[in-house]
Amino acid sequence: MADTPFQPNWFSKPGDTLSFLLDKQKGTAATLADRMGQNTIFVEGLLAGTTAINAEVAELLQQHLGGTTSYWLKRQALFDQCLDRVAKSVPTDDAKAWLKMLPLREMIKSGWLPEQKDVTQAFKTTLAFFGVGSPSEWQSRYAAFENMFAFRTSPSFESKVGPLSAWLRRGEIEAAALPCADWDADRFRSSFSDIRVLTKAKNPAYFIPRLRATCAAAGVAVVFVRAPSGCRASGATRFMSSRKAVIILSFRYLSDDHFWFSFFHEAGHLLLHGDQATFIDGETDERNEKETEANSFSASILIPCDRLDELLCIPARKNNVIRFATSLGISPGIVVGQMQHNSVIGPDQLNFLKRRYTWEEIMAAQANL
Repeated sequence: MADTPFQPNWFSKPGDTLSFLLDKQKGTAATLADRMGQNTIFVEGLLAGTTAINAEVAELLQQHLGGTTSYWLKRQALFDQCLDRVAKSVPTDDAKAWLKMLPLREMIKSGWLPEQKDVTQAFKTTLAFFGVGSPSEWQSRYAAFENMFAFRTSPSFESKVGPLSAWLRRGEIEAAALPCADWDADRFRSSFSDIRVLTKAKNPAYFIPRLRATCAAAGVAVVFVRAPSGCRASGATRFMSSRKAVIILSFRYLSDDHFWFSFFHEAGHLLLHGDQATFIDGETDERNEKETEANSFSASILIPCDRLDELLCIPARKNNVIRFATSLGISPGIVVGQMQHNSVIGPDQLNFLKRRYTWEEIMAAQANL
């Protein structure tokens, strides 16, 4: 009986090499896209393995990144062979069942995946997106929240595993393309005074690039990913390595009070809870110890503890709120949010003081990075 060639279930996509070269050159997906005459989503597709490298793309990579055209085409061919082998090893019904768990239409609409011509192509492309060799590997990596994630969400709007995993993975892909200094907890903590100033900015085009740059200097990649239907997460935190931390934010309520509280909540996880868990945060009435600590951390950054008594006594009038916010150097909307959280006012009061954003503004701000 002839020996069967060893064929491992894992595989390395061309995007891994592309990412290595970008990191070595201190480049970004945006800068490479500009040199190639493409948009950032296209390059992120190359990084994720969801966009195939053809002869034209291989030539552009040779010109603007490195490696020969033949190298990139060979790299893609080997990856395609691995995907074909995996697809043939999984029963069609199992592949269809897995794909039904995922928000494929929204992922395609958002540019996370290309258009799919059939189930086989959709299956292979989605495996590439998640960077897994089988649905069971996806299950162990993204779905076993009880083993991997410190996870909380609203009991009435519990996140579905498929949409949540897609959102988290998209955040990982975007974060991997962002250059950062090495993780420096002291520098990150000392940057909060500068970041607090950004809460007063009205335009995402102003505060998003500055927030990203400040965090990147301390080893934290901050990305903004719109959550697909079924995913109710506000933010997530994890360490991609000992040198790089990630904060993923969904702008869930598109308001300044919720956005900034979520950012500092995730920052609290990074500083307080180490690099052993992924935290995915929504909203819930049930608080475990680490979530309570992160909430307290965020609240104390926004409203210092020695000013909390004043917050609890503010009259529910516009001028009083603005005056208090100005004295703290934060936006009035944040003060309103904290007054509502502490039951100083009702949830329907003074909401006109909160700044509202649109995803069009957020995407435009990111496009200019």
